[in-house]
Amino acid sequence: MPQSSKTNHLVRMMILNWALGWAVGFACAGGVLISNVGHIRDMMLKSDFMLQFLALLFGSFGMTFGGVVAATAVMLLPTDPEEWRGGGGTRAPVLLPAYALARVRSRRA
Repeated sequence: MPQSSKTNHLVRMMILNWALGWAVGFACAGGVLISNVGHIRDMMLKSDFMLQFLALLFGSFGMTFGGVVAATAVMLLPTDPEEWRGGGGTRAPVLLPAYALARVRSRRA
């Protein structure tokens, strides 16, 4: 079954977005270790299972961020073939909060 150039483009897009998500996940995991959130770095350094800890931390962050970025890229693809230019979808409208004024009641004595 021959593959079209559009299929190759989509596969390339998915792999690129997944790899970018892994890079962001690794950066966030490194930030957790650098900032020592919850003394996690101190516990890791005192543990006998430091390599397993690092594999789980970086692997879970990478898998989570990689999946989120790849899924976001798929959801932002245009649905019309005429709109397809390889640049992604359109942005969703930004919902802003609606402020309402309220009267302040006087206190009862």
